[in-house]
Amino acid sequence: MGDKLGQMVNKLLIIFLCFFVIELDASLKINPMQIEKIDKLVSLDQEAIIYSINGSHNNISLAAIRIDKPNKKSLKLLKLVSPRDKYALRVVDKNDKEIMLIGLGDPFYIHADHIGYENSDVFGGYVEQKFDFPLPLSTEASQFILLSQNKYGFKEIKRIQLN
Repeated sequence: MGDKLGQMVNKLLIIFLCFFVIELDASLKINPMQIEKIDKLVSLDQEAIIYSINGSHNNISLAAIRIDKPNKKSLKLLKLVSPRDKYALRVVDKNDKEIMLIGLGDPFYIHADHIGYENSDVFGGYVEQKFDFPLPLSTEASQFILLSQNKYGFKEIKRIQLN
């Protein structure tokens, strides 16, 4: 009798968790019709607008804009946001309509584990990074927005104008 009750409680718990997870995912409000496959947007064979961006955990700045063929390293940056990404980059047009949301991971914190410092409280620090983001020539991006992500959603850190 107790075993059947335990199985029923487990099933109810799983159903409850499914509804809770669906509710959290619904807060993103991403329209599946607007999502295009990123790997189809830019390729190694075609020229693209490449935005060189310098970033840190609390700032972002535009270093250069050029038209060139992207390299493999810059194409690897173009990935969708996942819950594991601490930072993201939102690309919007002149009407503040989202063109793309790119997951960055946590590129601004470097971990350093050294022998002899196991009892230390500090195992790394914040660094600046340079990114090259290729976008198709037809893209009319007007702003990049650096976002931080926590369990409650996205928080805007800094906006930069492209034009």
